[in-house]
Amino acid sequence: MTNRRHFLHRLGILSGITATGTFWTNEDGLAATPQMLHHPAKIKSVIFYYCNGGPAQSHTFDPPRRVLDESLHPYSFKKCGQSGLEISEVFPHLQQSADDLCLIRSGYGAKATHNEGGRYIFTGSNSLGASLGAWMLHGMGSGNPSLPGFVVLTGRAPGDKWALSDGSVLGGARSYGAGGLPPSLQAQLVRDLDKPIANLDGFSSDGNQRRFLDQLSAFNAGFTERHPHVPDLVARNESFETAYRMQSAAPEAFDLSAEISKTAIRKRYGIDPQPTRSTGTKLLLARRLVEWGVRFVLVPSMKVPSLEGGAVSWDTHTPTNVRGGIPNLARACDQPLAGLIADLKERDLLKTTLVVWGGEMGRGGRGNMNHNGNAFTWWMAGGPVPGGTVYGATDELGTTAVEKPLHVRDLHATILWMCGLDHTKLKFNGTGLDDACKVAKELVG
Repeated sequence: MTNRRHFLHRLGILSGITATGTFWTNEDGLAATPQMLHHPAKIKSVIFYYCNGGPAQSHTFDPPRRVLDESLHPYSFKKCGQSGLEISEVFPHLQQSADDLCLIRSGYGAKATHNEGGRYIFTGSNSLGASLGAWMLHGMGSGNPSLPGFVVLTGRAPGDKWALSDGSVLGGARSYGAGGLPPSLQAQLVRDLDKPIANLDGFSSDGNQRRFLDQLSAFNAGFTERHPHVPDLVARNESFETAYRMQSAAPEAFDLSAEISKTAIRKRYGIDPQPTRSTGTKLLLARRLVEWGVRFVLVPSMKVPSLEGGAVSWDTHTPTNVRGGIPNLARACDQPLAGLIADLKERDLLKTTLVVWGGEMGRGGRGNMNHNGNAFTWWMAGGPVPGGTVYGATDELGTTAVEKPLHVRDLHATILWMCGLDHTKLKFNGTGLDDACKVAKELVG
């Protein structure tokens, strides 16, 4: 006779069944049951390019009106597009996309330390909070029950000999975790772009896996009926079911071979040049995943070679960091991001996909590029966001948000509003986001 312990041991050897590693969302699963949307959604998915280290607004998308140290401000700005948006010379491709961008120059409230800042910029919490992607999944449910709804893309593309790290989110897994929400809502981390989903092939035949899953459900039915207030077992069952469905869906969704065989796609995303190879590949994959219904794709920046020697992230404090690092950091993402926007537009996906660029803090201060939580710039493109516009402003030094200041939590509330979610009504077990958050109505259409 097969008992439950023996059955679970047998189930555990099926590598494909346990491929998930975490609970992945399903619109029908108890652990990730979507809420009713509070109003019509303007977007279905978010692609966030995260600049690890905190990019200086004065080097990128917010030219200071007064400079105290010329050695820290070697880059000029240009008025671009019909809108005349001022964008740094280090982003020549994004300059061509100016009329699709909304520059949010009045972000504030970030934490001025890296790990704490990484957690806060994505969760709005100083401790263990749910990430923006997790809240989005909680409210909307998965767009495809056979795929993870929230993905973090790290790693380097095959053949990349230029990037000096795989990319990471400061603050670690807590920055993209589920916090107090069901664990099904945390992100799935992809570390290997060549084989993004490990252990996906089943150890047994499809028929055997289906039979084992049905037996597992039968074994657990009694417990579930006696303890309906304990969702963990149902969520675990659903994680097995999701992994089973993924065996057919994930290989195709993550397969870029047909895409990168096209010369136009390779050129658009910068797949061939070394400096853009990995970022271009990840953003191409991000576009493919949102086509397949993935809700939130997070792409962290990588360390790159400095023109002055060594490796550098967006944590640029000194004139040497600024001269050596900013050109290559911008080069890594400039063409791929412009290509992503153009590709989404061409496929009529930009209307329902929000592209976001930004880091965990800003920079600026007397004498050097200090960590700065009082002013940072994000930009958005897509969905209802008005392209070719600027929201808010900083003081003349570019170090303090003074016009239409937009707190980190306000940014979250604004993005969730675009998803059809009112942050004041978005709750789980009686807890939710800060009710004091304000939605930037100018950004949501």
